[in-house]
Amino acid sequence: MSIAIPSDLEYLPVHRYARSPRQQTAFERREAARRKAEQRERQRDAGVPDPTAIERAVVDAVRIMLAKRVAAIDPVELLKCARDIVVSRSCAAHEQDPSKPKFEKGAVVDAINRRVLVPPRASRTAP
Repeated sequence: MSIAIPSDLEYLPVHRYARSPRQQTAFERREAARRKAEQRERQRDAGVPDPTAIERAVVDAVRIMLAKRVAAIDPVELLKCARDIVVSRSCAAHEQDPSKPKFEKGAVVDAINRRVLVPPRASRTAP
C-alpha cells in the first residue's frame, strides 16, 4: 500500500517513512551515487586524478616493467612510471579536449600515496 504525500510536506523527514523499504534503498543509492559524482567532479576540477585512473596507471606500469624483463621490479620506479603515465595521459586528453583537466605531478604523487601507500580502513586497526 502506498501513501500519497502532499507536495507541501515533501521536505519533511516524515516522507521517508512513506516509501517502501525497496524504494528507500533505491533512493539512498541514487543519493550516494550523486554525492560521489559531485565529489569526483570537485576533485577533477582541483586537478586530482580519481582512484580508477591511478589503478589503471599502476597496472600499465607493471605491464611496462614486466615487458622490460627485469629480474626484480623496483617499487619506487614502478610508482614513478605510474606517475608519468597519469600525467602524460592527462596532457594528451587536455590537448584533445581543453575542458579536461591537466594534472600536476605533485597532485598525482599525492593521489598515488593515498591510493597505494595508505592501507584500507579495515586493516588500519588490525595488528
